[in-house]
Amino acid sequence: MKHLASYIKNIDSGLPVKLNEFYKLLDSLALTHQREPQDVETVKHTKSLYIVTLINAELMSELRLLATDYGTSRTSAAMHNRSHAVNVNGSFILMRSQLNNPLVVMIDDVGEYCSPINLSNEALVIENRQNFIDVEQTVKFLEARTVFKLQPGMNIIFADGNVISNALHKKFLSQYKYIHLCMDVDLGGLMIAKNLMSLLPNTSFSFLVPDDIEQRLARVVLREEKHYIDKVIRLGFSVPLLAPYANLIKNTQKTLEQESYIYGQ
Repeated sequence: MKHLASYIKNIDSGLPVKLNEFYKLLDSLALTHQREPQDVETVKHTKSLYIVTLINAELMSELRLLATDYGTSRTSAAMHNRSHAVNVNGSFILMRSQLNNPLVVMIDDVGEYCSPINLSNEALVIENRQNFIDVEQTVKFLEARTVFKLQPGMNIIFADGNVISNALHKKFLSQYKYIHLCMDVDLGGLMIAKNLMSLLPNTSFSFLVPDDIEQRLARVVLREEKHYIDKVIRLGFSVPLLAPYANLIKNTQKTLEQESYIYGQ
């Protein structure tokens, strides 16, 4: 809609527009008045630039209404059934205090938050939904096979994939001095870890993998394709903490899902 508003401004000011791109935008909109060839008259300016000398009044009225009412909020966009094209005005995080039932932390559009539980100095972030649901089994595995130990009152946070690295979460997550990352050992897990580290430069992190990770990767049958491994290498080796795990994936050509931690593996 920003592009539409820009086109309307140029038309009103007699400035040239990229006509083909303008037409593509008009034709992508489910307007009541669909554009007809005779609706727009133009004069060529240079190459692909044209000055619009006349535009159908009904068509222009709809365009003005859409560009004006659409706004930048989901509320105004929703008036035209386009709310999904605008960022949500806020966010939320599911978290636990130790192994207790999850609670919701509400975060507003400037990152201010309201937590229903006390925040601990350290937190465990779990990528996978099933691992977060089966938290007792997940924690039991981590305590047995990694350096992780669940501390009294420690917060356990559901990453919901890369959603956790939303910029709105920065103020809340920066309250933690140390964050343990329980991620898939794959490109996605490394990406989430990298994004969180970039979001929270003053926070210390650990990337949790089982002490028998080589054997687990060896049991995986399917290998990843070269282009996937190349992405892992570029991403992992750009962050020193993640380089050893990127190297594991590179050497074995395999990845590991953390759900295997709760299925007797």
